[in-house]
Amino acid sequence: MTRKEFLKMAAAPTALAAMPIGAAVGASLAHADLLDASAPSGGTITLENGHFSLSLSAHHGLRCRITHVPTNTLLADGTYSYSLAPVDFTSIKHDKTSVTLRGETGTGITIQHRFTLDPERPWIEEALALTNASSHPLTIAFRCGFVLPIRPDSLKGYTFTAVPYRREPHGNRSQYADYTLDQVLYEPRRSSLREIPTIVNEAPRFVQPRVFTDDYLSEGWVLTDGRNGFLITKYSQTAREFTILDSVPVSGGQIGLRWGGAGEFDDAEGSYRLAPGATHNFGITRLTPFQGDYVQGYYAFRSEMESRGHAIPDSYDPPSHWNELYDNKLWWSGDHISADNRRKFYRLADLKEAAAKARDMGCEALYLDPGWDTPQSSKIWGEERLGKLGDFIAMLKNEYGLKLSVHSPLSAWTGPGCDTIPGTALIRQPNGDSSPYACGASTRYIEETVSRLKSLADAGVAFFMFDGTAWMGECWARDHGHAYPSTAAEHVESTNRIARLAHKNNPDVLIEMHDQLFGGIHLRYVPSYYGHGLNAAGELGWNEIWAFELMWSPMDDLVGGHSIALYYFNLAYSIPAYVHIDLRKDNPQCLMLWWNISTCRHLGVGGTHPDETVRKSQKDVIATYRRLKPFFTTGTFYGIDELTHVHVDRKRTGAVINCFNLDNNPVDREIKFAPATFGLATSKTYLFTGGRFTQTGDAYTGKVTVPAQGHALIEVT
Repeated sequence: MTRKEFLKMAAAPTALAAMPIGAAVGASLAHADLLDASAPSGGTITLENGHFSLSLSAHHGLRCRITHVPTNTLLADGTYSYSLAPVDFTSIKHDKTSVTLRGETGTGITIQHRFTLDPERPWIEEALALTNASSHPLTIAFRCGFVLPIRPDSLKGYTFTAVPYRREPHGNRSQYADYTLDQVLYEPRRSSLREIPTIVNEAPRFVQPRVFTDDYLSEGWVLTDGRNGFLITKYSQTAREFTILDSVPVSGGQIGLRWGGAGEFDDAEGSYRLAPGATHNFGITRLTPFQGDYVQGYYAFRSEMESRGHAIPDSYDPPSHWNELYDNKLWWSGDHISADNRRKFYRLADLKEAAAKARDMGCEALYLDPGWDTPQSSKIWGEERLGKLGDFIAMLKNEYGLKLSVHSPLSAWTGPGCDTIPGTALIRQPNGDSSPYACGASTRYIEETVSRLKSLADAGVAFFMFDGTAWMGECWARDHGHAYPSTAAEHVESTNRIARLAHKNNPDVLIEMHDQLFGGIHLRYVPSYYGHGLNAAGELGWNEIWAFELMWSPMDDLVGGHSIALYYFNLAYSIPAYVHIDLRKDNPQCLMLWWNISTCRHLGVGGTHPDETVRKSQKDVIATYRRLKPFFTTGTFYGIDELTHVHVDRKRTGAVINCFNLDNNPVDREIKFAPATFGLATSKTYLFTGGRFTQTGDAYTGKVTVPAQGHALIEVT
């Protein structure tokens, strides 16, 4: 599409059917998005710190100018874009650090818009709220943002990189979410991060959320020319929101980059349904400067997320898992739900055999996948087959030195042959019959699930995996305590609520969370942080995120490039990732095992390799992992490149370097290790084990030979 074609299309009147507040308003939307540089303005208010200058003038509309002071880079200039209608600001309050504006749109919606630029902080933040001031409910589709009119020198040489999924879990070794300014302005984005999955199951799935693959949505965006950069983030723990980049026409036949603000990304939360007097508070947009390339931008993102509570507690010590699934005859029987098959293939003797494998491999917990509960997904211990739960946990501890972890699927893992709590069945249509699936937003479902989890944790279960988190579609039951019909947003919130209530009862149990709308697949629909850690009320959410279902063909996923997504995730987040991997698929160099040690803070393994020599190597690797465990579980992750990872321990006394080679020939790799780059003291002389390094000034340089499809470990002390 040419620029001329874009402007012709963008200038055409548009309609938003999701906003039934009058035809006049619909007609004003296109006018509101066509920004006029000569719009009237009131007095100018300017906020400054050492990084940014923000100038605002408001009356009929709002004019904004943002300049990065050290580089004199212009980031916004002109009329702020509100899609609702031209906003008439009637109240402006400001102090030394913030400006708060209140305005009316003529649609029944009022706006409060706050900008903060604290001299003690390097960033700019904005927060926005919409209130229904009318006497009737309103549904609003909304988008707003700063606008940078594009000139020949605008952000010249800058690249826009998505955070945290520069590499998507579906992506191959050439896929990167890096874009030029022209691509953002004129080309649709091709992303598979939220594509509708193909799911094969015993009964048809009804999950059909609206999925965007063309929009520039991300948890954050890094803009950098390699020397200077800016991080744009959107953060909310009360609604799923993303950082959006798009474009709008501006006066003079030009185009503008729109960023920040707020906006829709799907039907569930892009259309805000407000009762009379109700207010919707959007999340915080933050603009942060940094120096360097996109990696430094990723670190800036991680620092922000840690400051918001998404850090690793000192007490975090996840038990390494042996997952019995890969050697489990029940799972591979073709019908793991069958009660007869459970009695035949999932007995106490089978679990003792699995526990012996866990102990011999050096793992710290036995993880039980489908088979332990009766019926499937009930979260009720199969006492008839396995004995009393308390006795089983005591036996694991006393005879094998192991803890117990369990697969604890939620509402999407119901269906034919599985447990559905009475009174919680999903109703497909108004006045329709019950489906075989449970409604995850049902109050009864939440309460009973939490009660059953409490019984397990009280007995000593150390870890829950929340699989089965996919939304199964709208529920039309009137007695479930949700909207009529239920929404995807309610399902997401209910899933997070189960984690918080479980932690209220048993705060020390670890909880892993799959994507709260798509479940256990390679996709992410919900922001990665959403529901993690403490919320505003001080309630503890889930602890670990599911590592994108990279468990079935982990060697192919790694060599093919999918698992590189975990590298970028660790650059961006300290939130622990968890997945278990099939050791039967590993090679003699234990490449796959080492990769997951390096990129998943909680290690899970299983499957008995047919080659005894490989099994011995795997056991040795896990022994090394156990010796160095604090580096991998609570240490800080740094990336020299995708295949060279640095882990610095919490006390910053040393480091571990993992070097990987995905190709079929050995490689000699030169590594530059500058302690200050990784937060280590420069006054200390460091010793290197596993490679030959020489010191020049405050840096060390070494060469390491990495075997074909292999790994090399360097310890820095």
